[in-house]
Amino acid sequence: MNKSSFRPIFYLIFFLIVRVSFLQAQTNNSQNPSRNDHIFPPSKEASAFVSYDQRGFIINGERTFIVSAGIEYARVPRDLWKDRLQRLKRGGYNAVEIYTFWNFHESKEGEFNFSGDRDLNAFLKLVKEMDMFAIVRVGPYYCGEWNFGGYPIWLKFKPGLVARKDNKQFLEATDRFFEKLIPIVSQNQIHHGGSVIMVQLENEHPESWGTVIPNAYFSHLINKTVSLGLQVPYFFSGLHPGNDPASNRKNFDDPKRPNPWFSTEFWGVWFFNYGPQPQDSTIYDRRTWKIIAHGGNGYNVYMAHGGSNFEYNNDRDMAASYDYGAGVGQAGDLRPIYYGYKRAAWFARSFQEILANSTDGGSEHHWVTRDTSINVNSRISPAGNVIFMDNPGKLPRNTLILPPNKISGALPVPINIAAGEIVPVIQNFNINPNIKLEWAPSRIYGIFPQNETTTLVTYGDLNSPINLYFDLASPVKIIKGLSNFISQQSKLHFSASVKAHETEFIIETGGQRLRILVMQSSMAKRTWFVEGKNSNYLITGPSYVADIRGSDNKIEVLTEKSWMEKGSIPSMVYKAQGSSSLHSPPLAPEKRKLSLALAPWQMKLATESAAPDFDDRNWKSSTQPLQMGADGDITANAWYRTKVQVDTSGTYTLRFKNIKERASLFINGLRHDSALKDKSFTFDLVGGNPQTLSIFTAHNGRNKLLFYLGGLDTIDMKGISGPVMLERHGSKSHGTSISGWKMKGGPGDFNAPFGWTEAGKKNFSVPTFFRSSFILPENPRNETTVWRVNITTMGHGSVWVNGHNLGRYPEKIKVFGLYIPEVWLKPGLNSIVVYDEDGINPGKIAVQAEVEASRDLHLLAEK
Repeated sequence: MNKSSFRPIFYLIFFLIVRVSFLQAQTNNSQNPSRNDHIFPPSKEASAFVSYDQRGFIINGERTFIVSAGIEYARVPRDLWKDRLQRLKRGGYNAVEIYTFWNFHESKEGEFNFSGDRDLNAFLKLVKEMDMFAIVRVGPYYCGEWNFGGYPIWLKFKPGLVARKDNKQFLEATDRFFEKLIPIVSQNQIHHGGSVIMVQLENEHPESWGTVIPNAYFSHLINKTVSLGLQVPYFFSGLHPGNDPASNRKNFDDPKRPNPWFSTEFWGVWFFNYGPQPQDSTIYDRRTWKIIAHGGNGYNVYMAHGGSNFEYNNDRDMAASYDYGAGVGQAGDLRPIYYGYKRAAWFARSFQEILANSTDGGSEHHWVTRDTSINVNSRISPAGNVIFMDNPGKLPRNTLILPPNKISGALPVPINIAAGEIVPVIQNFNINPNIKLEWAPSRIYGIFPQNETTTLVTYGDLNSPINLYFDLASPVKIIKGLSNFISQQSKLHFSASVKAHETEFIIETGGQRLRILVMQSSMAKRTWFVEGKNSNYLITGPSYVADIRGSDNKIEVLTEKSWMEKGSIPSMVYKAQGSSSLHSPPLAPEKRKLSLALAPWQMKLATESAAPDFDDRNWKSSTQPLQMGADGDITANAWYRTKVQVDTSGTYTLRFKNIKERASLFINGLRHDSALKDKSFTFDLVGGNPQTLSIFTAHNGRNKLLFYLGGLDTIDMKGISGPVMLERHGSKSHGTSISGWKMKGGPGDFNAPFGWTEAGKKNFSVPTFFRSSFILPENPRNETTVWRVNITTMGHGSVWVNGHNLGRYPEKIKVFGLYIPEVWLKPGLNSIVVYDEDGINPGKIAVQAEVEASRDLHLLAEK
């Protein structure tokens, strides 16, 4: 294994050791008073809209189970916000959790940017428009595998500044940012008609989690944000984070905790992963159901959508991709884990009246099975009960679900519980005022309102039995499936078996209809609840439903199908009244383009800053070189210049106190030595004449400063800083201190029209710009071809497409290129610019389709 392939594994192990050790140290609240996982209550003004008790959250007067999706608007182009939010909403999420990275909005001191892709107000309003909630993590520290943990670089150059402490300089800077940020968050709070239901102050601060106020720093954060209008519940740092937040706890009930159990970071896969993961279908499914079964009142999947680190926003662990192996991929593709999360989410939301107001049932419901290998726990509430049957083993179990004694004539129901599966059994739940679901020894996907009709979706293996027992307040009329119902006074027993295609059954009582859909487990994943203008629809069959068009009389359904998906599955639409099959008009065979031809490459050296006669009068001047960012630049590159004159020709060593990551030496405009050894360069100088020394420096991303408290000036320094000595070989002198330095950050300007020539086939070995173009064909079918710039043959650098910076390379995860958001492309001519710090020839760069993430759109219509 080479060093580059070992590095991500090392970072992962180190990060896990540090973070897990910290979280384990935080676990015992009695021994660690810096953590309690509590939430500050809302103000009086907000409490009618969002509040809580020990059993759950209450939002807009209703018991609410929060299923939140971690997504960063900073990692998604604005024109794709709605698409990504829609995918999350379709997946059952009713909330999103976001960071408001400080350096994303104030990259230069005093210059605030809340417009375009940075328009937080527009994002929060879109969340509200989509009938979702928002949990906002306002910092000032974030982590998030983001450049410098979210701190603006200019904070490093504030004398006396100490981060995350009661420090005047830090608090003054934080206050100025908060004075711009918090009013945006405040005006979008739920009681002001917005989407924001909770706010997190700080993040992963070792001195305080939950509601602990250990010092004046945390008091200041409260006072400042409250004075700026914060009124919804808020908390410090985080709540119950982990890749398995439920762990082995039997239940989360805690009489000492005044608020619900909620995990702000239920870690999904991990940031070193890309694409679908082989363990998705078992590990994460089980971890989610443990939260639901053991009394959790909500969770936030971090990350539900990964996204991209555009521009220079990656930290040192990442490059451009932050895919995370998430359910919704970097390019918007849906992975197997998405469908597992979706099943759990819709169940939890369907029965939130129970789950958001329940207590542990103890051993009261252990009669449900005699199989001692099945663990049983229950949640009981005024709205009904859920009994969870858990097979913790590594093999499936064929067992029986035993009926409650009070249900006359009910028989045990056989069920096959997969290894690691947790199966919920519902008791005494009111579907509507006239229909109570008395006992449901069958898997339920969800219960969906459709005006005067309520649709209950059940599922299981082919030919497995489905049994539902109802208690009715009014006489019942069997509309569809007469032979499947046995009615006796106010009791109604429904029984069916799972067929190859879903089957529909309908009853009516008290003016309300109940539709029961019975389907295979594989089809349940393909069941979509879609809210329309005047009615809600249930769509079965497609792998994704993007949109509904038309009226209730005749609708069209815009669906999405992955290129990897073979064949077709019959699709149905279920309306409040009636159902019908959906069909796609015949489509002519399509020849997909898998790569786009690039025009001949042109090049321009990016080394003009090294020329002896280069005009550097406007550069940052200093006696000794200053670390990268001192001039306000936020890129990953910087040039340093000085002049030296020696009396004696000979071999010299330029020795640095601090020089970080990658550096190259130029003498009089020519690259001399790329071998930075022991913080020094060795080279020959001619005596008598001034020599221009130029040093190009670059880094791969800044440290995210996890758990760090303290000064920022000397931590994670990049470029050159401190004394530089010039020593002549053979001399007894200790050398000469080199002064008179100038520096400027950034790769330079590639927009200037002059200086471009044909690139040819050679490598240039110095920082170089390359440019080309490609033709994107018209897209009459609106399929989403995911295009990536394959840069696996290149060195280090950045890529721009049509002026948009796709981020840094090389990627540190297993993905072949940088993702080009489809909204940044256009039919016809598109430009591409590559800045390669190593001057590698771009001849093998390709713009290629990622087949696994690409998908087609199909319009299905009723006959």
